[in-house]
Amino acid sequence: MKSILVCMLMLTQLFACASLDILEADLDPKVPVDNVERVMAMNHWGLLGRIFVKHGRESWLAKLNWQHDLLSDNLTLSTSLGGVVAKLRYSEQGILVSDSDGNMRVTSNDELQSLLGYSPPLQHLKFWVRGVPSSAFDVERRHTNPLGAQVFNQDGWSVKLERFVLSADVVLPTRITLIKDELKIKLVVDDWAV
Repeated sequence: MKSILVCMLMLTQLFACASLDILEADLDPKVPVDNVERVMAMNHWGLLGRIFVKHGRESWLAKLNWQHDLLSDNLTLSTSLGGVVAKLRYSEQGILVSDSDGNMRVTSNDELQSLLGYSPPLQHLKFWVRGVPSSAFDVERRHTNPLGAQVFNQDGWSVKLERFVLSADVVLPTRITLIKDELKIKLVVDDWAV
């Protein structure tokens, strides 16, 4: 029974990835000149997707529901069957993580690193996920290949943006890969809400 469930889960993930290729083919690879300004003007946005994290020999996959507004970023991680694994809210005031009862508690960066086993680049994610470098750090290297993928280094991270879609007149990536040392975070966006 377990092997059937695992096979079904793998099959659904493959179909989900295949559907993104269709979106890529329909989009003109030329990004509007003012796209960065349009992206930075997005005050409220959300996304539904999947996140894969590999750190050393450990790895995990989860569904992601991310809601952003001017005050905070709210992330909900869940299993492929919909069970909530964790909720995280972060802003300039700090980081809140839900406990097993669903109550939010303040967490430091060190506690979050201890809990996850790695330190996520929270201060940059809201920029990188939308396809732009963080405004807080210099961009070390920028490269765009003929297929439209963009690669840059920032704050010790290698950021690769691929598979773009047009949503509300803004071009946004649907595949983001972040690499730093032994840590690799891959995010596939299934749906943007702009």
